[in-house]
Amino acid sequence: MNRKLIIVGAGSVGLHLAANADMYGIKEHLIGFVDDDPGKQAGSYYGYPVLGTLSYVLEQQDIDVVIGIAFPDVKKKIVKKLSGNDSLGFPGLIAKAHSWISADCSIGKGVIIYPGCSINYGSVIGDFVVMNMNCALGHHATVGRYSSLAPGVCFGGHTTVGEGVDIGIGAATIQNTLIGDGAVIGGQSMIIRNVEAGETVVGVPAKNKSI
Repeated sequence: MNRKLIIVGAGSVGLHLAANADMYGIKEHLIGFVDDDPGKQAGSYYGYPVLGTLSYVLEQQDIDVVIGIAFPDVKKKIVKKLSGNDSLGFPGLIAKAHSWISADCSIGKGVIIYPGCSINYGSVIGDFVVMNMNCALGHHATVGRYSSLAPGVCFGGHTTVGEGVDIGIGAATIQNTLIGDGAVIGGQSMIIRNVEAGETVVGVPAKNKSI
C-alpha cells in the first residue's frame, strides 16, 4: 500500500480504523475521512480531518478507499457510486498480528478483519465483508460480499452466507448451514436450519421473527 488512503464513514468502524491505524498498517497513508453527515463536516478524529462528503472521493485520482461502514445495504450503495471512478483502489485491512487466517483461504478486496478473528482453511471471504472482533469461522466457510459480522460470531464448518447478510453479536451456526442473501440474524441466535433470502431470524434455536 503506497497510495494515499481515505476512510468512508466517520462512525464506529471508521473511527476504529483511525484509532488503530498502526495496527492496520495505514498510519503513513491515511489522510482523512469523508462522511455525508452534515454534523461531521470540518470535524477531526484521531488527528485525521473530515475532508468532505462522498463526492470528494469521486473527484480524486489514484487513491485507496476503505468503506468504514458495517451496514450491508449502505456499503453496497457506496461501492456502486464509487464505481464511477475506476482509478480508486479498495485494499483489505486485516489486523494480521492479532488475528489468524489459515493457509488456503481466499480474502476479497475491501474487507475489514478486526483483531481476535480466526478463519480456518478453505474459507472464502467476499469483497467488502466486515468481521468485527473475535469472530471464528470453521473450515470451508463462505461469507458473501457486503455481509457484516458483529463481534463474537461463530460459524461451523461449511457454513455459507450470501450477499449483504447482517449477523448480530454472538450469533452462531451449526455445520453445513446456508444463510440466504439479505438475511438478518439477531444477536446471540443459534442457527440450526437454513435461513431464506431476506429472512430475519432470532433466538435459540433461531426462528423467523414473524412467528
